[in-house]
Amino acid sequence: MIPTLHALLLDFDGLLADYDHPRHLRHLAEAAGCAPVQIDAVLRGEGLELAHARGELDGDALLQALNTRLGSRLCADDWLAARTHASILRRDTLALLQRLRPDVRVAVLTNNGHLSAAAIAPLLPGIDVLCSAALGVRKPDPRIYLAATGKLGCAPARTLFVDHLFRHVQGARTAGLQADTAHHTQSLRRVLRRYRLL
Repeated sequence: MIPTLHALLLDFDGLLADYDHPRHLRHLAEAAGCAPVQIDAVLRGEGLELAHARGELDGDALLQALNTRLGSRLCADDWLAARTHASILRRDTLALLQRLRPDVRVAVLTNNGHLSAAAIAPLLPGIDVLCSAALGVRKPDPRIYLAATGKLGCAPARTLFVDHLFRHVQGARTAGLQADTAHHTQSLRRVLRRYRLL
């Protein structure tokens, strides 16, 4: 029997929005005065983006590392603008969330650093954005789901987590959450109905 749920944790990229990484790189490269491949070589090739998502590098440290390697003057606003342009919201999916039971706490759980989380938050007014950098662990590690439910003040067993990647769902289930996959509005609607959240 499915318990009455009090919270809904949602993936962002791949569920609430489509993330265009090449577009992100192009915007950063334009601001930095270099080629996208150079930005990518530093961010992913040297592991800086992953370190930022893990919370090992804060936003200032990431930008300083980029600027040192590229001879650029990138600032937080450049990252925010690039990440915002690269995030194409799924409006029909967001509209579905307006039909949730009013007593359900809704939040996003994303494997991103503070800079990207700061860009995502204004796109989702009224929805908390919890990122791996702030929680100190990444999906699918079960500890991130426990940290997220702790932040929300909700019991894991009374929380539903939805992601487009099954390995992330498995991690949530291991942590004791209700969890399921969804890839688009129709599949998310089915999940929300199954758990009686609509």
